[in-house]
Amino acid sequence: MEAITDGHVFYRYRDEQVYLNNLIAFISSGLKNNQHILIVESMKNIPKLKREMEKSFNKEQISSIRLVNNFDYYFAGGDFNTQTILDHFQKDISILKNLNPSFRTWAHVEWASDNPDATMLKEYESEADDFVIKENLISVCAYSQVSLTTELNGVLEQVHNYVMTDDEFYASSLYRK
Repeated sequence: MEAITDGHVFYRYRDEQVYLNNLIAFISSGLKNNQHILIVESMKNIPKLKREMEKSFNKEQISSIRLVNNFDYYFAGGDFNTQTILDHFQKDISILKNLNPSFRTWAHVEWASDNPDATMLKEYESEADDFVIKENLISVCAYSQVSLTTELNGVLEQVHNYVMTDDEFYASSLYRK
């Protein structure tokens, strides 16, 4: 992924350790490019991620990383409320932009419902895609493969120009922009 400098990436992961390794590599690449990084991560993964960051990066580098709980994004306004998510995202992006105009984002996307609304997900990710294009940044949206139906997977490939798995990275053939 270091080869791309901008784009909206749908990361469909299976293995938690590979996921964490890819996230650390994403952070490392951003730091090498003098970027600030917004990480929206699950409560379950935040302690593991903090430990990895402390092993991999110094205090100055860590100060360039904004780590937020994805609960505030995806559950605070009810299960997956698009406007609440975008409001939180805009607030965090404003903070980053004040520190450094060059930044990247990584979001671990989750929902409470056993049957998430594909239309709502597409609306949210389409808005996010517009933002990524406008800001000319790299943004990864990570989803656990076990939470994705065939329909959700197809919707996500339509609104991300790149698809990543634990062992592949390619341009989405379904992307339409």
